[in-house]
Amino acid sequence: MAKPRGTCPHCNKALAKGSKQCLDCWYKRVGTTTKKQSLERQTIRQPLTSYDEAYKAWGELIGMSKDRYTGPPDRTGVENVTRICVIPDLHIPHHVPELLSALIARESDRTDLAVMIGDVSDCYSVSRFTQYEKVPFEFEFSELTAALQVISQAFPTVRIVAGNHDKRVSRQIAAHLPNADWVDAVRAMTGGVLDPIYAVTKALPNVEIVKHPIPDTDLTVDWLTVIGDAVFAHPEVYSRVPGAAARKLDEFCHDHGEAMGIDYAALRFLCMGHTHTMSLLPWRSSTTKLMVECGCLCKTAGYMTQPKIGGGRPQRRGYVTLTQYDGRTDLNSVRLHFLDLED
Repeated sequence: MAKPRGTCPHCNKALAKGSKQCLDCWYKRVGTTTKKQSLERQTIRQPLTSYDEAYKAWGELIGMSKDRYTGPPDRTGVENVTRICVIPDLHIPHHVPELLSALIARESDRTDLAVMIGDVSDCYSVSRFTQYEKVPFEFEFSELTAALQVISQAFPTVRIVAGNHDKRVSRQIAAHLPNADWVDAVRAMTGGVLDPIYAVTKALPNVEIVKHPIPDTDLTVDWLTVIGDAVFAHPEVYSRVPGAAARKLDEFCHDHGEAMGIDYAALRFLCMGHTHTMSLLPWRSSTTKLMVECGCLCKTAGYMTQPKIGGGRPQRRGYVTLTQYDGRTDLNSVRLHFLDLED
């Protein structure tokens, strides 16, 4: 962490070098308006307007000395041994920065590959569902850019599995334009990029969105990837029964493995996002498998506070790590890290 220098003028907390106020006061926007407006903004978060503000906030949070993106770190691991850190659903800008910074502090120095398992962005501003707060698109894009640059600098290789929220913009464009020609016209003007996450990752050399090829076709899918004997996926499935969603993913890989280019008999580990909960389930004694739901690192959503009761299980904040030797997952190395149970 940066050496404290001075104190916050609003709460007297110690400040990092170059900071004018602490992160808590920055989030509340204390001192930026009248007292009445300041109190209102403690409950209604006012968005940032630029990437510079978002990146500076990250710098204060994790003690980053650089004020600009400096590129990926070198890989320091052992040959043929790959330690993987699975970064679960973030839903930026509704992520919890303190938990993501804790993950980076713990795992960046000993991780060879970070897998972001979908819903990296929320695209809340274009949601067709009830919106419980105002979140401008510019704010979301600034936060997404800053967070992905921080992650890019922390891990030597980052692969992103696309989630349903990551594709909200393209889906909304396709739903509201008259036909595919209109969509193609917009795509041509944006360089082929419609969703924010694709635009941001283009500038990050060690970050890629996965493209799993479908055999005997020109098709690829970005919601699933195979690494060694492991599948990492963001299927759009929920269940109130622990492990049931993971079993559905396993059934999909079993039933559609040949069509999807997945060697089901060789699979030993399946990891899924989307459910926001955590579970670990040994499965199928004849073909030993371990299935995991990897949690989330996002805040409580507005819809969770409503009287309509249903949906999945309560969300758990945490992440998953594992180690592969020559592409074979050491099932004893798989660990669930529960961040919402710790100080």
